[in-house]
Amino acid sequence: MGLSSDIKAGAAYIELYMKNNALVRGLNGAQKRLKSFAMGVMSTGAKITGLATVALAPMVLMTNEFAATGDQLDKMSKRTGISTEALSELGFAAEQSGSDLAGIGESVKGMQTFMRGAERGMRRQVWAIDQLGLSYEDLKNLSPEDQFMMLADRLSRIEDPTKRAGLAMTFFGSAGEKLLPMFEN
Repeated sequence: MGLSSDIKAGAAYIELYMKNNALVRGLNGAQKRLKSFAMGVMSTGAKITGLATVALAPMVLMTNEFAATGDQLDKMSKRTGISTEALSELGFAAEQSGSDLAGIGESVKGMQTFMRGAERGMRRQVWAIDQLGLSYEDLKNLSPEDQFMMLADRLSRIEDPTKRAGLAMTFFGSAGEKLLPMFEN
């Protein structure tokens, strides 16, 4: 047996020579078209990714805004005793008339201060309720949202804008004046 140093391995070399230039040009053209197609696919993918990002951004923003509004409604509901559904509807109505949800919150706070005074029989509050054709007894057993709606409805029936504005501020504090367009509708 021979030693491993005595064994020589050879290398194989194969060369393919093409004489047909048309075939070579065809293969080169196909290669260029495949590269061009791949670049087009990559470009389209990048555009689709960009469009998806552009489309997704407003959704993320809306989701964040919706969550913040929901949180604000929940906290306001706990402070005022008015359901989140009613606050949402009132907030929408307020926005349609140039005010906002914060204005609703301030007006409810003013109304609750007013109702505490009416409960104690304070002259100004008793007089103001009487101006709407109501009494404290008509309001005391209603939920805060029903009190708000009844007062707003009765205010909307007052034709004299000066009297309506003065009573709105009496019932709802300074925020009442900002809600007058909403009460009119």
